[in-house]
Amino acid sequence: MTRWLLNSAVIPAGGYGTYTYSAMDAAELGAWLQAGLYISRIGYPETAAYIATITGEPAPAISRELSALHPGDEAAVVRLRYRLADPKTKGGSLPGRDPAAWEIGLLRRLR
Repeated sequence: MTRWLLNSAVIPAGGYGTYTYSAMDAAELGAWLQAGLYISRIGYPETAAYIATITGEPAPAISRELSALHPGDEAAVVRLRYRLADPKTKGGSLPGRDPAAWEIGLLRRLR
């Protein structure tokens, strides 16, 4: 099983299968981060900073590489609840620490 940390729950092309997605809170995310190795695919420093702020854990590595969940894999997902009106501002205008703007979830690929 591979553990991923993502800023999107979008299933990549060819990622057919059965998934579950459930809500997490900041404490659960912190425990998940402490539970073992994971691969970070957090693409924005602002998202990494938010994760560090709400969990007290070091900011995750920034990476825009592709991720592909296989059966048995899971991913903690920290993402905005909405799309930015102007995508050119992404990476510079994220809402900081406002928890109402963020969603945290656990994505699991069952098969």
